[in-house]
Amino acid sequence: MGDGAAESRGEEARLSAFLGERKRLLRLAYRYLGSVSEAEDAVQDAWLRFAASAEDPDHAGRYLSRIVTNLCLDRLKAARARRERYVGPWLPEPLVEAAGAVEPDTSDAALDISFGVMRALERLSPLERAALFLHDLYDLSFEEVGETLKRSPAACRQMASRARRSLRQGGARFQPSEADVARFVAGFAETARTGDVEPLKKLLAADVDFVSDGGGKVTAALNVVSGADKVARLLLGLSRKSAARASVSILPAAINGGPGLIVRLDRRIDHTMAFSVDGAGAIAAIYVVRNPDKLRAVPQAGEP
Repeated sequence: MGDGAAESRGEEARLSAFLGERKRLLRLAYRYLGSVSEAEDAVQDAWLRFAASAEDPDHAGRYLSRIVTNLCLDRLKAARARRERYVGPWLPEPLVEAAGAVEPDTSDAALDISFGVMRALERLSPLERAALFLHDLYDLSFEEVGETLKRSPAACRQMASRARRSLRQGGARFQPSEADVARFVAGFAETARTGDVEPLKKLLAADVDFVSDGGGKVTAALNVVSGADKVARLLLGLSRKSAARASVSILPAAINGGPGLIVRLDRRIDHTMAFSVDGAGAIAAIYVVRNPDKLRAVPQAGEP
């Protein structure tokens, strides 16, 4: 009976330790995969392995991060062919919550899944991402990272260094505030009403990027559109086309941990919009997800 009670306490301790790490693990898996459902599957598989192990619950974060990493690397190998055939720019599946649900803890780098960060991470190979995440976010030594990735510690050190260098070269982009998004909506509305691009253009950084993901399923820009004038005119043209054929509603939402927008045409979700801003607060990037496969999990709450 004593052994049974001890075993039960051990199971409870492992469950408690897992639940304490689950949020970070989901974000870690999402950073690899860009899919909410696939990230949830990977973390659930990691839990099953952890529950069946004799691993000390006090080391849950380090142990589970290694399991999640290997599970995600396996999934990325299977997804590689799909990514190579993808039509147009690829964006992650948006993680959408009700407006005002922005994560209160922004100090934990492991929780940052903003579109700006996710786009920057796409420049890294899966192994570079793994070396960076495990060492910098979970404090694993390069010996432990090498054991996980089946690479030498020196190779893992080099991969993490290349990853940091690549991320720095991407330039500083930040999550917008709700006020930033409200100014964009007001400027966009003024431009749409008058046909004058200046109210919108003055809110955009000179080198702003417009990234649109339709996945070949719906109409979307096949290349990134850059420059304030080009982006402002593109948005004006798109708004005119939408208004001519449907009733348009724009709803605030928390998208990937920051303020964003859900756009509906005739009460049907057409796309989500997320943003990055530069150090001066100008809109540095606009990320539009139109691929209907990536919008299935977007909540319908708040529909007028």
